[in-house]
Amino acid sequence: MNENIIYAFIALLAFIAYKKYSQYKVLKLVPSLLSQGGQIVDVRSVEEFVSSHKDGSINIPLDSLKNRIKELDNTKPIILCCASGSRSALAKRTLVANGYENVHNAGKWSSLLKF
Repeated sequence: MNENIIYAFIALLAFIAYKKYSQYKVLKLVPSLLSQGGQIVDVRSVEEFVSSHKDGSINIPLDSLKNRIKELDNTKPIILCCASGSRSALAKRTLVANGYENVHNAGKWSSLLKF
């Protein structure tokens, strides 16, 4: 097997493991974040959100986030979710770049159903 392919595979596995661990840490914080008035923001498309979502979450699709950013309360935790965690990661970067500090990527919206 080509040595470069092995390194790429190892890097991919490390990235996936890091992503899962980061989301696991956020999920452990969710009860505390919610008790602080945390807002669950689902950044999936409107169609995805309508088909299924976490009760109490609000839908701000990623492509609308910059225009709707003022709808979010910067004094409370913001818990982001989407279908896989990729769009919510991009949303987190957008919010942090706009001065939001207490922002958390929870990954899949379905992982929030138990809260």
